[in-house]
Amino acid sequence: ALSQPMRNLKLIARFYRGIFVANFLVTVVSVFAIASHRNQANKLIGTFFWGKLVTLALMIYFAFVSRRKELYYYQNLGLSKQKLALTISLFDFGLWLILIVIAYSLV
Repeated sequence: ALSQPMRNLKLIARFYRGIFVANFLVTVVSVFAIASHRNQANKLIGTFFWGKLVTLALMIYFAFVSRRKELYYYQNLGLSKQKLALTISLFDFGLWLILIVIAYSLV
């Protein structure tokens, strides 16, 4: 049997899988824009930072709305909407930040 933290991570990954592609597309666009617009990277970074936060929040909101009944499954297994949203947000934004730092350092 899986330990509780591992089971929770597996459940969170299952939920996140549904919005990963869209979120990762936003990340790739940001990274590509920073890497390709070398002379304007300092101006773009703030815009992409807020754009990532807004799109991440919207994607999580729409995932909650469109998969409303599925959320009962996660809640019954001990994962609240807040825990799902927080974990997904931290992971996705952390991934974005790491890739942006790499792209920015290449500039």
